[in-house]
Amino acid sequence: MSPQEDSAKQPRRRGRPPKLPARQEQSKPAHEQRAYTPAEDPLSLFSSFLQHILHHDRAGITHVAGTLGVSENTIYRWMNGTSEPRAVYLKNLIEALPEHRNQLTYVINQTFPAMLDALSTGVREVQKDIYRRVMELLTTTTEADVRRWQITQTIFEYALHHLDSEGRGLAVTYAKVMPARADGIHSLCEATMRGNYPWPFALENYVYLGSTTLAGTTAMLQRIQTWNNLEESERLQVEVDEFEHSACAYPVVRGRRISGVLIISSTQPDFFADPLAREAVVEYAQLLSLAFPEEDFYPFSMLHLRPMPELKWQRAELSRSYINRIITCARKLRISRQEAEIRVRADMEVEFEEIGRIQYEKRHAKKENLHTK
Repeated sequence: MSPQEDSAKQPRRRGRPPKLPARQEQSKPAHEQRAYTPAEDPLSLFSSFLQHILHHDRAGITHVAGTLGVSENTIYRWMNGTSEPRAVYLKNLIEALPEHRNQLTYVINQTFPAMLDALSTGVREVQKDIYRRVMELLTTTTEADVRRWQITQTIFEYALHHLDSEGRGLAVTYAKVMPARADGIHSLCEATMRGNYPWPFALENYVYLGSTTLAGTTAMLQRIQTWNNLEESERLQVEVDEFEHSACAYPVVRGRRISGVLIISSTQPDFFADPLAREAVVEYAQLLSLAFPEEDFYPFSMLHLRPMPELKWQRAELSRSYINRIITCARKLRISRQEAEIRVRADMEVEFEEIGRIQYEKRHAKKENLHTK
């Protein structure tokens, strides 16, 4: 009996039938072969293509992550299909990989239909007319206080219209450094704010911003800082104000000196993922520096920021006692309201700093207890 006949008479084994060899791509005509082969897992076309062009290319992944302003782990998650990029990152990804522009655009449109088209109405570049208007105010306004107010209001109103033309919710805030004490500057204080709903048009109670805020971190690091509430593991741990889902801050400087920080907050979590939005914050902060006289600027070396109380607590306390304290101070010392306000601001900074220290130590101790359990 031949081996073939013997094999034919063997009882059939139970279980799954043996796998048939996969059909080779080479068997297809050349024009039908894929440019890449997706993984066996049910990945999206986007993830499969990203794996194809970045597989085993650590330098390429580092380049893309740096260009987009995300971590390398985020790129790996896109490649593995465990998360999907937000719309603005898809657009920036095409710019980061220009050699794959056509294929990448096709893959993105197939995987995320109409996503790229929705970005066509995004943030525009800052236009020249705001520069002309600020320079006109700078050169024609003689009184320092009037010049400060007019330039600030002009920039804030322009920024609101530019960055929130659809009225989704935006706030523009300038926080100035507080006067230096014996050992330096301990906090910044909100000085001017303009907002679109749900923020009020202007704030009545201006809080202190210390080392645990985005503004404080920006001042200490001397560079742009952003925050959003989507990527918890990749953001700075900062105090977050009401309505704020993302924010971007940039120091207002002149040479090696700082007068304060410009903060722009949005109700949209991914608003500052757009590089044009971040660049607009930088340009507005640079323009804003023209509003202030030389004496408003302090050397960076004088910054010794301290933690301040939670922002919600501060607003409630200021609303309760601030005005009454100014009136009492003015009557007691027989000074002007402006002079009384400066005194009360300095006194409350000292008081708030002590409360902020206690709150910070309690939070820190609570975190340590959680880690030790």
